[in-house]
Formats: sequence, C-alpha cells, structure tokens
Amino acid sequence: MAGRPPKLRKGDVSELPRVEAVERALALLACFGEGRTHLTLKELAGAAGQYPSTVLRLSGSLERFGFLRREADGRFRLGPAVLPMARIYRLGFPLEGVIRPELQHLSRESGETAAFYIREGEARLCLYRVNGPRALRSHLEEGSLLPLGIGASGHVLAAWSGTGHPRAAEIRAAGHAVSRGERDPDSAAVAAPVFGEGGRLMGAVGLSGPITRFDVADMPGLTALVLASASRLTARLQAG
Repeated sequence: MAGRPPKLRKGDVSELPRVEAVERALALLACFGEGRTHLTLKELAGAAGQYPSTVLRLSGSLERFGFLRREADGRFRLGPAVLPMARIYRLGFPLEGVIRPELQHLSRESGETAAFYIREGEARLCLYRVNGPRALRSHLEEGSLLPLGIGASGHVLAAWSGTGHPRAAEIRAAGHAVSRGERDPDSAAVAAPVFGEGGRLMGAVGLSGPITRFDVADMPGLTALVLASASRLTARLQAG
C-alpha cells in the first residue's frame, strides 16, 4: 500500500474533480508507515512510483507547509503538521470517551492488546488502541492504516459492510473473526463487530498478541471476552 492511497468505495468520490499534482504530493505522505519513518530520496521515489526529480519538487511544497521534513543526512520524514490533523480527525468520531475505557478494561481482562478499527475505503484504520501489559506483545500505532483483507478486524469490517468477502457468511454466522499469522507471522487476533444506532456498523473491536498465546486452548476464552466487549460497546453506542 506504500505510496498509494486506499481505494474508496464506489460512489464516494467518483464524480469529484482530481488534481494530479495534489495526488502525487499526497502519495508521498502515504509512503510512510510503521517501520518506514525515514526514507531516502530513492526509497521515497520508488515507493511512490515517481521520478526523483518530481519528488524533490513536490517535497519542497510539503516541507514549506510542515508536512514533510528532510534531515541533515538527506532522508525524509513526516513533519509536525500531521499531528494536529490526526487529533482533529479523531475529534470527528465522538467515541473516545466510550471506546477507550472499554479497551482498557478488555486489555486488563485478557492481558493482551485491545484495539478498535474503522473502515476507510478499502483499508482499516486503527482508531484507538490500548497496549497489553506484557513485554511481549503486538506493536501498532493509533492511526495506522492496514489492508482490509488482512487480519481479524479487517475480516469483520469487510464481512459486515457488503464487500463480497469470501468468508462473509461464515464470519457473520460466528459473530466474530480470527486471524493467525496474516499481517505478521508471529501474531494472531480475534475481533467482533460493534454497531450503533439503527444497527449501523461502527467498527470492530479486537484483541491481538503473539500467536503462541492465541492457540486452540486460548481462543474460546479470548473470543468470549471480545464478544462481551463488542456487546457492551454496541449497547452504549445505541443508547446514545
């Protein structure tokens, strides 16, 4: 996904005008992510699928407005202007006061990392996350954008939002999804849907951690905790 914005669902923006220069500039920002905090000019150009000369021209404007910074060694990193935008984005979801305490409770009960994902086009966004108390745990930052088709939360969001997921009927019948080694070969996860007013899908709540702690014997207990958490969140969000 590096260098390419997530695809939006059909009908969302198909009729809007496009400015290619703006899209190329935004594509540079989309190249950064977990494990890719600093990129050389060559790496950034390769990830974005652009010529280095184009990257240099676009990066000048991005640096001017604080969205990109170039270090003394020539490598690029995201600039400080992205931070307030991330905070403003979260303010658009008046859910934190309900969801974060529930994630803290779920993490304490399970000893694992709890997170809440929402769908963004053909991707899933980690909106809120509470890391587990153990030293060995899965690592991911709030605001991370991941493929929709990988991971338990992605499967849940796809199954309940009509994307033609191949296991949609199975996942909906079970009420949850499990993934093992999909995003990371050493990690596993379990997730369930959360609904708001009118039964509208709000997101997916889930647990993740080392795959060795999500074996067959552990899964029933972890799944029960996630389903109970999803039920509590749904009740609170539907109650307003």
